[in-house]
Amino acid sequence: MLTDPDYYTRFVIPQLSLSEPVIEQGRSRPSLGQRGTTLTVVNSPIPSGDPEKNQDDDHKIEDDSHNSDEKTQDGHQPRNADEISSSESKIDDVANPVEVTPRWQRIAKDLVILLVIIFMILWPWVFFGVIEAKKGLQMHGRLAETIDQYPQRVAIVVTLIGTINRLIATFLFGQTIVRLGQELIAASIRQEVTVFGVTALLAFRHMSMVWGIGQLRQMKNGRGRWTILALLLAALGAFALVPSGTAGLITPGQFNKTAELRGTELDFTSTDPGCLTWLEANRVVNKCDWMRFAGTQFTKCLGENQILDVLDSGRTNMLSVLGINNETSSLDQLGGKGGIRFLGSPKGVLPIGPNGIPAFNTLVNGSNPFVDDATRRRMVSYNYTLNQQGLESRVTCSYDPTSPIGYRRIENINTTLIIGSNGTCDPGAGLEPVLEGVLDYVTLNRFNTLSPWACKQTPQPGSQDSTYFFYLRGRGNYETSIGNITCQISPLRAQHYSVEYLSLPRYFTSQAITSDAPQSTTFHRYIEGALIALGNIVWESQSWSANVVAEAVFSLGAKNLNLTTNERHPEYLGLFEKMIEGMLEYEATYSRLIYSLGSNPPPTCIRNVTGSVSYSVRGWYIEDAATQAGLLIPMTLINIASLSLLLACFVIGRFMYTYNFDATDNISLLTALIPGVERGTGGEVEWRNTVKYPQALPEARV
Repeated sequence: MLTDPDYYTRFVIPQLSLSEPVIEQGRSRPSLGQRGTTLTVVNSPIPSGDPEKNQDDDHKIEDDSHNSDEKTQDGHQPRNADEISSSESKIDDVANPVEVTPRWQRIAKDLVILLVIIFMILWPWVFFGVIEAKKGLQMHGRLAETIDQYPQRVAIVVTLIGTINRLIATFLFGQTIVRLGQELIAASIRQEVTVFGVTALLAFRHMSMVWGIGQLRQMKNGRGRWTILALLLAALGAFALVPSGTAGLITPGQFNKTAELRGTELDFTSTDPGCLTWLEANRVVNKCDWMRFAGTQFTKCLGENQILDVLDSGRTNMLSVLGINNETSSLDQLGGKGGIRFLGSPKGVLPIGPNGIPAFNTLVNGSNPFVDDATRRRMVSYNYTLNQQGLESRVTCSYDPTSPIGYRRIENINTTLIIGSNGTCDPGAGLEPVLEGVLDYVTLNRFNTLSPWACKQTPQPGSQDSTYFFYLRGRGNYETSIGNITCQISPLRAQHYSVEYLSLPRYFTSQAITSDAPQSTTFHRYIEGALIALGNIVWESQSWSANVVAEAVFSLGAKNLNLTTNERHPEYLGLFEKMIEGMLEYEATYSRLIYSLGSNPPPTCIRNVTGSVSYSVRGWYIEDAATQAGLLIPMTLINIASLSLLLACFVIGRFMYTYNFDATDNISLLTALIPGVERGTGGEVEWRNTVKYPQALPEARV
């Protein structure tokens, strides 16, 4: 009979009454169908083979079940209060035995939670404030290199930290919910909480939606339920934003920092007699010897070994006629580390700063970030701008039927392959010589010979600038293709430029600074020295077969403008203009260098150079303070809510710690009772029904 499959269906299950206590190893357990009543398993004997006896036993069980149901439906407890208390105490002893924790340990635990909550509230805003106050927090050493080398791993770590931060906030919030449940149940008027209250505690404890859509209809049957639901949804949304707020705050990246720069350089517009005397004593004499200055050797010659840089400056400037403005000129002879490159011509500027000429780097320390080698190494990129003095020139050329340049036979030389060329500056036209110390240009008497000369005209009334003239005369084949060219240079004066160095393309750029103030008179020998150097370069560019300056113009015109090289074209004049401008501006730069080699210039010869540097570093920064603060607010509100709930527990419980159980724990929920007198119709549990925890009975207090 024990193996009969119908045995449990016919005899055991009918004997399980949802209205009577279940005896399980001598201990009573609450009913699964009706909270507050008990589920009883009747100890029925194993059925014998007598069907009639078994049928009588079945009728007896049904009668007992019917009588028990009638008592419950009448509203009377099947047992008295003492029996319930005793039974529930036994239940708690089995299912959820009371854990006795010393009061001081519980206080210590709450204080630790309090400190962690305060830390969670403060650390994001402290970090935010430090970054905002410092305009970015720069990384150091190996960490910055790691960030650059492993960007994907950085994203993984940041996401992990954001997730951990959310887990900590969730844990702290859940612990305060547990404490709140303990204190509310411990209050004399709240030993019984409603079903909705328990589910609300459970929802906030685990931050999950515990109510199904079908249960939402009961929201309207009680006050404050919609508010609690709204708070839960808001909390869920806030917790969802915790990783985003954390990641936005701690994600490293590149950001720009700025600093002021200050330095000095020579001022060629000074009118102080002491300064003019010093400039005169240190004027350029075009003597090609070498001089060591600040650990670097420089030549005081304006030509010869400078010729490649001069021609490169002129060629680069000439490309602007073709609309090519992104070419750079390499100025290796200036002495910069690895050479100095200018976008276009150098405009007469002697670049200083960390990427200028080291021997003339006059930037003072102060806020200069380049002083610290460690800071400079951590820079990803940087741009610095300085307000420096250069040379402004504007050249206008034209073909001329006559030329002041003449040729003569050199005496005491038994050859006609070498001749001398020089020019005359007509005093009647208000012209005077410029090329100091130049009597003749000894040149080759070949088919492609080009000769230079220069004069100046005294300033016209109302003008402070002299007008300079630069002449070119071709001989042989150049007489046909070049002939006589007269170039008027006006103005030719000192000009202030905004000089910027860009570290990524590694070159300098310059932009003229416009001013309504009248220009000061420029030291004339500074300008005339550049013209002397220009004449020397044209002269030294002459080879046996051609002149390099002329061929640079012809080759560019032939390749890019499709011009013939054996006749004159107006387009060649524009190319000569830009070529001469670029060459002049380089010579002005090197003339400034030679003057700067002079010792002990008077203070009146020194002008202040101001500027700034913007450099990119790796670290933490806040691009949009308002947005980042907005992302931190949800996390802060959650932690403030945890703090408020914990403080409320201190106020409600007064550190008495009446109970030591979790009202949302699974075992606590399984042993909780819903007294039958408070059920809804049809035996259904409603949200308004109260829940009683056996652990909350007086004899269960700790």
